[in-house]
Amino acid sequence: MSAEYLLELLCEEIPANALPGARAELRASFDAELAGAALAVASVSVYSTVRRLVVHVAGLPELQPDREEEVTGPSVKAAFTADGSPTPAAIGFAKGQGVGVDALRVVKGAKGDVIAATKRLPGRPVPEVLAEITERVVRALHFPKTMRWGKGEHAFVRPLHNVLALFGSGKLTTPVPVELFGVAASTGTFGHRAMAPARLELEGAAGFPAYAERLRAAGVEVDPEARRTTLEAAAHHLATEVGCEIRPDPELLAELVELVEHPGVLRGEIAERFLQLPEEVLVTTLRHHQKCLVLTRAGKVAPYFLAVCDRASDPQGLIRRGNEWVAGARLTDAAFFFEQDRKAPLAGRRPALEKVLVHQKLGTFARKSELVAGLAAELAATAGTAVDGDALRRACELAKADLVTAMVGEFAELQGVVGGIYARLDGEHEAVWQAVYDQYTPAGLDGALPRGPVAAIVGVADRLDTLAGLFAAGEVPSGSKDPFALRRAALAVVRICAEAPLACDLQAAAAAAVARRGGDDAATTALREFVRERVRHYLTAAAGVKPEVADAVLAARWGVVPDDVARARALEAVRGEEAFAALAVAFKRVRNMVAKGGAGRFAAELLREKAERELLAAVQKAEKEVQRSGGRGDHAAGLRALAGLAAPLDSFFTDVLVICDDEELRAARLALLARVETLFLRLADVSRLSAQ
Repeated sequence: MSAEYLLELLCEEIPANALPGARAELRASFDAELAGAALAVASVSVYSTVRRLVVHVAGLPELQPDREEEVTGPSVKAAFTADGSPTPAAIGFAKGQGVGVDALRVVKGAKGDVIAATKRLPGRPVPEVLAEITERVVRALHFPKTMRWGKGEHAFVRPLHNVLALFGSGKLTTPVPVELFGVAASTGTFGHRAMAPARLELEGAAGFPAYAERLRAAGVEVDPEARRTTLEAAAHHLATEVGCEIRPDPELLAELVELVEHPGVLRGEIAERFLQLPEEVLVTTLRHHQKCLVLTRAGKVAPYFLAVCDRASDPQGLIRRGNEWVAGARLTDAAFFFEQDRKAPLAGRRPALEKVLVHQKLGTFARKSELVAGLAAELAATAGTAVDGDALRRACELAKADLVTAMVGEFAELQGVVGGIYARLDGEHEAVWQAVYDQYTPAGLDGALPRGPVAAIVGVADRLDTLAGLFAAGEVPSGSKDPFALRRAALAVVRICAEAPLACDLQAAAAAAVARRGGDDAATTALREFVRERVRHYLTAAAGVKPEVADAVLAARWGVVPDDVARARALEAVRGEEAFAALAVAFKRVRNMVAKGGAGRFAAELLREKAERELLAAVQKAEKEVQRSGGRGDHAAGLRALAGLAAPLDSFFTDVLVICDDEELRAARLALLARVETLFLRLADVSRLSAQ
């Protein structure tokens, strides 16, 4: 019978956002460590609650298998003399590994040849191995934030109170000698802090199912999926009781699952007068500040909410009344701020932006509004869609005005949204208030798109100005550090351009934005490359093309994102066709030849050999087809036209000596190849596919 291992870390309350990552890391780390210890046959499951991290390993043997391990030692030069005799270094290394000198081998090391030995490692009792693995894995866990406690010598996500570590076959009978952060492992744990705080002895329990069942009886459900199922069922029941539906909110539901050990739900009420507030204000107050699920009736917010309750019941209604009191207080604040803000139109707040800094190096929001308006006008001229110029200017004027409202001062999550609501109530044109409302959407690749071309252009211009200003100021993301979320901003720019769609050239737009911010050529180059990388990410992550296809398309040209996407999808579609197979190799020869010999000077009358005349005719035909197909957006047809050049190119390189002694003829032949190169680069640099 196989054995199992149960590990539980009981802590103070762990932040909800830390738990999914901790579960994934624990599973991956235990898998890797078990494989390295010749225990890969085991299966790892990880669970958690707001106070517990639980690892269950099944399918373990009781004794670790014997295994061999290659150990490297000193360099060959240090290990042997010139005549091949072993030095003291080699003798000492062999002795340390328990082998004879004649068993040493020479292997490649990081800095040259080294000696190595195969060391036989006898298996050990698995509980000993698990103790070492557990301490390594847990101490190496990464969390968004950690805490120190006691005298400050320990750091973990939260102070650790208890470690349960048991091993056994059929029953958990063997304590595993783990010690973490000054806490030695025990054979028991504790139930729910409020409902059943007594100690639970687990030694001798019939495996993980018995552990889970005993905790469940003590008010703790360790399986997040089981908690989710219970929460959803309870929430649906409470909503149905009052004729309501739950406003869909998968992100909040996922967070609520992580906030509790016992999946309880309660229903609270809010005063009818608060329903006069804009729905966005109601939802933000209940969702972001109270972490409550919002109920709706007939598509409108109802005077109820659902809150999680980390216990089985609330018999006296104390938790419900507490939630209602706090929610009521927050909504009272919101109602007051809304009333105060509505005493003046949104446009009247623009002068106050002169005193609000975007960033210490970027000036005020008043200045930003001016720069965005200018950049937006340039984008609109090349967007490829009709744009109301007056609405665009007005949207840029009003976009940041809500930053000085009382509502945004208290509810920062409503930035932009509040401005859109106020602009709508002020009677602004629909395109204007929607642009103000949608200016921060989407966040990267996620979220809805801005509504209409005015909103799309404002969103792109605003983000490009931020990117340009920070790049010009030297605030460039590096490695994993991106304090201003510039990667997400650039991804949002790319997505809006791709899907709105907007035909403006992001290379030109980046240069214009940097110039407006007083940046130099280096800042322009850096921003262009930064945006180009985001276009590549969009092509691979959202458009679904292979990395090498994205590289081939972007190496030819890039910047008009809808066209970049269309060319990438077309190349992905045709690259596997038989006629296209030889084209990448042929074009690579073209590029190499032109790079070495230059672009030449075209003279058709000098091209007299059959192969070069046939290539010229094929190029002329392909140029016309690429032009026609590009005009109707059928890049796949253009690429298939290029595929027709594969055979003429092969004959040309076989029958024609390009680098000949006749300078004029050489120049004419090089110019013909340069013409081929130019034609290809209207679509993609297919030479980048030759290695695939």
